[in-house]
Amino acid sequence: MILTLLLILAILFLAIEFQKHFKIPSPITLIALSYLYYYLFPNSRLFSEEGFAELELSLIPILITADALSLKLKDLTKNFWSLLYLAVFAVILSIGIGYLVTETIFGEYHLSLGAIIALFAMVLATDPVSVVSVFSSFKVPHRLKILAEGESLFNDATALIIFSFIALPMMQGATITAVDISLISLKVLILSILIGFGVGLMGIFLMQQTQDHMSELLLIIFTAYLSFEIAEHFHVAGLLSVIVAVITLNHITEKSLKEEERSQRRSKRSINKGSKRSKRIFSSRLIANLPARLKGDITTMDRHEQNIDYIKVLALLANAFLFISMASIVDLELLLRYKKEIVMMFLVTTLIRALVMAKFAFVSNSFRAMTDLNFRWWSVLLFAGIKGGLSIVMLTLLPEHFEHKEMFSAIVVGVILLSTFIYAIVLVLIISRHKIAFEKEYEAEHHH
Repeated sequence: MILTLLLILAILFLAIEFQKHFKIPSPITLIALSYLYYYLFPNSRLFSEEGFAELELSLIPILITADALSLKLKDLTKNFWSLLYLAVFAVILSIGIGYLVTETIFGEYHLSLGAIIALFAMVLATDPVSVVSVFSSFKVPHRLKILAEGESLFNDATALIIFSFIALPMMQGATITAVDISLISLKVLILSILIGFGVGLMGIFLMQQTQDHMSELLLIIFTAYLSFEIAEHFHVAGLLSVIVAVITLNHITEKSLKEEERSQRRSKRSINKGSKRSKRIFSSRLIANLPARLKGDITTMDRHEQNIDYIKVLALLANAFLFISMASIVDLELLLRYKKEIVMMFLVTTLIRALVMAKFAFVSNSFRAMTDLNFRWWSVLLFAGIKGGLSIVMLTLLPEHFEHKEMFSAIVVGVILLSTFIYAIVLVLIISRHKIAFEKEYEAEHHH
């Protein structure tokens, strides 16, 4: 176990340094070094596919928490229609297009409608960790970051809902109509949001009972895991509940801190104004308590920022563990056996994403309520669709008797690997090539 921990820390350290000095996204280095290790030491397998899925489920809340803390409610509301298109409509449209071309790619396998939906839901689920990792090395416009990171975060929830509540029942023989899909989606959406909102409020209440930053840190993590567990218990979207719970907790906390900051400024102005007129208008109690109040407010702000940093570190370790563990379950022989299907699926999903993003650019440029997109932004959003470990979790949920499970496993893992290396590298090259233009847009945003 200690050797495994040393391996994780060493690979993570190298990944961070490579990203800092060479702009190589950390997921690429993590995966490359992990595969190199398992190639040199083939008997050092950490997990089976099922074990990896359990690990992924246990790490999802902390990974989502770190990403959700970087999203502000005002940014989500400002970009609501754009994110709705990217995270919901784009996924549905992509699955629809995928169904139309499946006969050409997988005609010999005679896949059912449920199987097709399941396959495309798995390969369309993106990885917010990889996207955040790439953007952290560059200055890109804030609104572009919101679109890319927000899509990656909410896209996962949409793909998982479609997979769990539509594709799986269809694969097991259930007949689902358009009305059923609408009702199921509405039920899952409402219950997941209510659970996340309720647990988020509970987290705020508990945080008000303590003044210790370590206790607050534990309560933030507790809130994320509790919302996930309750949502999963009631068979709704745990992923969405975590996002809502963390955003609720973070929004209320930051709103409270800003109100305290405004209160401090008003108090200081009152003191300065009063000292010029008459110092007697202030009670000795107010003046005596003011320093303690100001000190407490500053400490509260520091605690909140400190907790966010701690959670980012925990998420970084979790992400490293996740990628290293994923490398341990890859069956190279299986990937080579289905290499044609893997490459075809990767190319088809890339083409579908390009078309869907082009449609998004057309729609968003036609409506004031949505973000205008130029070619540079379109290309960034296209290659921000890096796949992640959530797809493997969905793999383990496939019915045991499903005859094409082996092929699906190869395709999903293969697409994850190709997207991580190819998409991430191309994304870095695009941002690097247009670095000056992106930096000008970044500076323009910060001057408004």
